[in-house]
Amino acid sequence: MCVLDIVLSLDLTFFLATFATVLAGVSRGMLGFGAALIIIPSLVALYGPVEAVVIMSLVEVPATLYLLPTTLRTANWAWIVPIGLGSLITVPIGAAVLAHLDPEVTRRLVAGLVLTLGLVLASGWIYRGRAGGGLRLCVGALSGLVGGLANVGGPIVVVFLLASQAAIATVRASMMAFLSFSTVLRVAIYSALGLYSLSLLGLSVALAPSYLLGIWLGSKAFNKVPEALFRRIAIAIVFITGTVAVVK
Repeated sequence: MCVLDIVLSLDLTFFLATFATVLAGVSRGMLGFGAALIIIPSLVALYGPVEAVVIMSLVEVPATLYLLPTTLRTANWAWIVPIGLGSLITVPIGAAVLAHLDPEVTRRLVAGLVLTLGLVLASGWIYRGRAGGGLRLCVGALSGLVGGLANVGGPIVVVFLLASQAAIATVRASMMAFLSFSTVLRVAIYSALGLYSLSLLGLSVALAPSYLLGIWLGSKAFNKVPEALFRRIAIAIVFITGTVAVVK
């Protein structure tokens, strides 16, 4: 299946996937996180659990390049490096579980993780203690495990990044830095495990422009749309799509 075949088919499934991808991109561009929580359960319901995780890893590649200048300039690297090192150890474990689990079990597990992390974000909980290097390594390890399995490890890092009391622009760029690192790592590992196919690559290429459009819109809205309003809308969508993925 080539990109042109996918686009010309214009079926309802692809339209829904495109809508979810644009919305996920807006979240990525505006908040620096949350895209996977929106797009993963949507694609799980539309295409399947392994396909959803693989597609998300591929559409992140052009997004990572697009956001790289902001990431390099603004991220809090002292926080992000230990978290990235922690995830380096566990992403392969999560990816191996994804490759070998029964698809039905994987679907429910991925959807359950999405709903759980959505609840954490909805609660507004922020870690208030001291986040030393050891804790950041552990946070990275947990995020890497969840990220390798379901590509939704970002919110675990967010609740600890917010504890740094840094400006929201720095937190946003730091999340972008972590997601950029995890994207490269996941693509390498998923490739080694043979999870990619030409059809999934074609679908990812077809969805990537929608994701970039969403990121561009989110970046433009960063200083214009109330963050609290968008966060509430995004969390509501996370719960709706996560529930659909569980019961489908």
